Amino acid sequence: MPYAAIGKARLYYETQGQGPTIILLHNATGSTRDWRRVASLLTAGGYRVIAYDRRGFGRSDPLPQPDWPLDYLHASRDELIAFMDALGLDQVILAGNSDGATIALLAAAAQPHRIHAVAAESPHMWYVPETLIPAFEDFEKNLGRDPRFWRAMRWSHGDQAEEVVRRWRDRWTDPAFFSWSERNALSQVTCPVLVMHGDQDPFFPLAHSQEIVALLSDVRLAVFEGVGHVLHLEIANGYAQTILDFLKRRSLAPPDDESD
Repeated sequence: MPYAAIGKARLYYETQGQGPTIILLHNATGSTRDWRRVASLLTAGGYRVIAYDRRGFGRSDPLPQPDWPLDYLHASRDELIAFMDALGLDQVILAGNSDGATIALLAAAAQPHRIHAVAAESPHMWYVPETLIPAFEDFEKNLGRDPRFWRAMRWSHGDQAEEVVRRWRDRWTDPAFFSWSERNALSQVTCPVLVMHGDQDPFFPLAHSQEIVALLSDVRLAVFEGVGHVLHLEIANGYAQTILDFLKRRSLAPPDDESD
């Protein structure tokens, strides 16, 4: 199993295919395992696809501290850049879900010369209490008590499963985090961005993605009806095809595909 050394930590990653590189960034409770179907579809489209577990997730090393700091998304952005450095990656495409989408946009803002495009699935760039607070209340009453959810978490994270969920819940329900915003970073994103949003997302309303789109310079919004927060698991085929079509329109497809 391949690992990348990032400082004193080891990050687990999976890679497949040949061609332009797409890095897949999981959400706040996800791991590389969530991406396997989509990775195969993108690989079939002519891309090299890399997915990795952030520190504290999946098969990567545990975090050194018990909680996520208030700036944990910035730390995750820096970890992504260090991961790219460790693997000698440059000129990449980033695709992420939820926290992964935010990390991708922050990286594109920080290092625009290295990021060719971003596919931001269910992104969030500031706190939306109107939907987040009831969504977490519902999680505590329903999904958080479902044995199937916990089986999936343990399959993805092993012994880290309970800590992954606790950190996510504690950070996003902490009033100190309610003022969090990365709105200003969006003006620094210069690469093409595909924003994808399900109209049944319980955490962030479609209006949130529409506001994000309004703050980006080169962007397309794709809305999926009847779909929730995790498009790459709910509609893997449609998700992957939307990305492939977007990259082709932006002349970022592999050479063989560009000749079609």
